[in-house]
Amino acid sequence: MARIIRREKKGKHDKKQAEFYAPDEAHDFHTDFGAIPKAALKKGGTVKVGGETFTILPADFIDRYQRLQRGAQVIQPKDLGLIIAMTGLDKDSLVLDIGAGSGFASALLARVAKNVYAYDIDDRSLLLTKENMKELGVKNVEVKRGDANDPKTIKEKDFDLFLLDVPEPWKALQTAAKVLKNGAWLVGYTPCITQAMQLVEKLDSSFLHVSTVELMEREWRIAGQAVRPESKDFQHTAFLSFIRKI
Repeated sequence: MARIIRREKKGKHDKKQAEFYAPDEAHDFHTDFGAIPKAALKKGGTVKVGGETFTILPADFIDRYQRLQRGAQVIQPKDLGLIIAMTGLDKDSLVLDIGAGSGFASALLARVAKNVYAYDIDDRSLLLTKENMKELGVKNVEVKRGDANDPKTIKEKDFDLFLLDVPEPWKALQTAAKVLKNGAWLVGYTPCITQAMQLVEKLDSSFLHVSTVELMEREWRIAGQAVRPESKDFQHTAFLSFIRKI
């Protein structure tokens, strides 16, 4: 895959006009301005086609990640970054991701952790997660069918992080108590604050509620003197409840 960017020069500022991905470098890539030869896709750098200049970059992990197929709403990178930082995830960590959906969270967590076990109860989600892991070349994610509410369906244990993205996370506390190491983290990802409230209220003495947070993100447009927030802000995505097993 190659990442292709076309820019139009406006004064002393470059303005990105369009971005494309060529999935197959074995063939020419056709644009509205003409075809970019396959040799240019492999070589990279800049190429002129139909009077327009294109910059060709090799597509790395994050480029492929952003192009993955998705089913339901996915956990955003801003939230995953906070989860990694707050839980101290590292190369020795084992992660359980229940409610894996399209596998977006599993894929990014696998870049840091030793192994990720991605569970879901929906066969379409499991198939999509497997396809996405193959597309990314991720080898340390194991995709399985299992129910967060039924501890018997989760075969592994001694996890360092249990990421829980399901509508009623409090029903999975028995599973969390079974599979987490002492001192390990349960993180509830809940779009609504009432879900986070019920999760915290259902905790028993086996768990310590550390914090529930909402991470806000606002992108800014910077083009000369035109400096203002973009209108496509990601304000609210979800509430993250950080809980430790004790």
